[in-house]
Amino acid sequence: MAFVPLFGYTPDPTGAQAFVSSLPRPTMAEAGAELQTAKHDVSLSQLLLKSMPAWKRGSQPIGSCVGWGTAMAVDILAACDIWLRREPEAWGGRCIEGVVYGLSRVEARGLSRNGGGDGSTGFHAAKAIRDFGTLHYGQDYGGKRWDRQLSGTEERTLGRDGLPSNLEPYAAQHKVAEVTLVRNFEDCAKAISNGYPVYLCSMRGFSMTFRKDAKYGGGWLTPMGTWAHCMMACDLRWDRPALRVPNSWGDCYDGPVDDKAPPAFQRTSGWVDASVIDSMCAGGDSYAVAGFNGFRPSLMPEDWLDGVL
Repeated sequence: MAFVPLFGYTPDPTGAQAFVSSLPRPTMAEAGAELQTAKHDVSLSQLLLKSMPAWKRGSQPIGSCVGWGTAMAVDILAACDIWLRREPEAWGGRCIEGVVYGLSRVEARGLSRNGGGDGSTGFHAAKAIRDFGTLHYGQDYGGKRWDRQLSGTEERTLGRDGLPSNLEPYAAQHKVAEVTLVRNFEDCAKAISNGYPVYLCSMRGFSMTFRKDAKYGGGWLTPMGTWAHCMMACDLRWDRPALRVPNSWGDCYDGPVDDKAPPAFQRTSGWVDASVIDSMCAGGDSYAVAGFNGFRPSLMPEDWLDGVL
């Protein structure tokens, strides 16, 4: 059976501009004035694997790419909080992509129901994770628990009806404090340099076959066609300025991989040149994320038994 890519980004330039104008620190110039850009390569994907060694990229079952790109950004943000910023939190499990998707289509729009077709926007996803929060696989929410990836039917139901009201208080415990527009490769490089991943919503398409550069190796994505799609960016390189951009279609790419990449990332993500990142950000609906309200450590103190054992 042939691979059929699923998309689901629905551009709304006017809505995105209004949202960005409402932010207290709308761009990296304001939000990251004190941040420096690394002069060396940076890999946030390694921190995700350090938090979840068995991590493997799933494949979106419907046109829910905005939920998938944004949720992976939240996952990597949580890993950076733990390993880079040494914040006192525990890994809480993979963010449920369909929940972010549903919140972005319903609650973030002030709706009680969204009967339209599949798809969402970057700024509605930003509202979702900032204002309504996230849920995670493997956690118990008052007797409701997800231990497997949501099906297409489950994601579509969330996209139509939003998150059930009894689960909203749980989601609200784990919000992202700040979202900031990224306008170009430089903004993305600065964010990633400081452990703030980025999700990219654009119309930029790519070939599904990697190309290999004689000097810089395999795993390079070639711009081709048009995708109404959301992906994310997690790694930065400077020998040939580029970002590693994971997709949400599982191990979807053919051709020569970057053999230096972790196996879990080799066929689900590729390198995108800085100039192409500039074009992706030019749509005005791509964001860096910061300040995840994570999970409290559950390790019991050494003296909790009070001499019983």
